[in-house]
Amino acid sequence: MKKLSHVLMTIALVACSSLDAQTVYRCGSSYSQTPCPGGNAIDASDPRTPEQRKAREAHVREEKRTGNALEKSRQREEAAAQRAAEQGDRAQREADRAAQKNAPKPAANKERIPAYRAPVAAK
Repeated sequence: MKKLSHVLMTIALVACSSLDAQTVYRCGSSYSQTPCPGGNAIDASDPRTPEQRKAREAHVREEKRTGNALEKSRQREEAAAQRAAEQGDRAQREADRAAQKNAPKPAANKERIPAYRAPVAAK
């Protein structure tokens, strides 16, 4: 959305420039103000009326405002979702710790001595 608004703003600025009609040359797939070998001169004048240009500028400004509002809304929603996920993870860790703390502990086993280390019975 932001990229689209930048493109629209650029088009509006180019279209609304108050420069006199300049000769623009098409050189392959690019455009230039200087002639190039094999380039074709094209008409780059803006046929719109001043009212049409002002209406388009207003529309572009409104689109930009709308896009910025949507972006801020999305960022707030993502931040809220991130906080909720972190709180859920924290609650799960605390529940796991509490379960470990309250879990029955294994009975203490007497240390078993291997047979090769057992004391020899007196005869």
